[in-house]
Amino acid sequence: MPSPLPIPAKTLATFAVVVAIAGCQPSSPHPVPSVPQIGGNLKCAQGEHGYEDLQAGWSFCYPAGWKYIQRAQASQNPPGFDLALDIVNDPCGRTGCTPGEGDFAFMIISTYERGSARDLASWIATNLTPSSGATDPRRTGLTAISWGNAQEAGRLPDGRRIALTPHHVVILDLHAGLLDLEKEMGSRLNTWKFTF
Repeated sequence: MPSPLPIPAKTLATFAVVVAIAGCQPSSPHPVPSVPQIGGNLKCAQGEHGYEDLQAGWSFCYPAGWKYIQRAQASQNPPGFDLALDIVNDPCGRTGCTPGEGDFAFMIISTYERGSARDLASWIATNLTPSSGATDPRRTGLTAISWGNAQEAGRLPDGRRIALTPHHVVILDLHAGLLDLEKEMGSRLNTWKFTF
């Protein structure tokens, strides 16, 4: 069997340069990850992370130093589910330690079926009872707020925030511990994205 012909060094060098130039062409402005990134479609501020729940149809930004454990529980009446996030502020190792290191809190994000409700007032009147901390918003004074791209949003008298999307109603219930969730999440309501 004849031996293979040697490839000249000049040809190999030319091939290496062509491959390197092709790899640096601006066909894509940035590398695209091969695995979908959680909250990757959000425009979070530098140093923040995104959280996305595709089943619930919402996503939001949160501080990069937060670590969380999540638990989900189904709800029968109204139909939907509650997602509880136990949050701990743990910024060490990223940007240095802060006075709030180790502060904790938890929040519950409830996602319910909208059903045939035409607006928040009618959904609340049908689905929230006095035992759940709210009654008819026409008597309790639901305060209108802006919350991401929700069709309609408000703040219930007990402090919970409620949003109406085309298919769901989302309730954000912040339970502050040493971590001030009202400040941290209240200032990030504009980062929420409700998918349709």
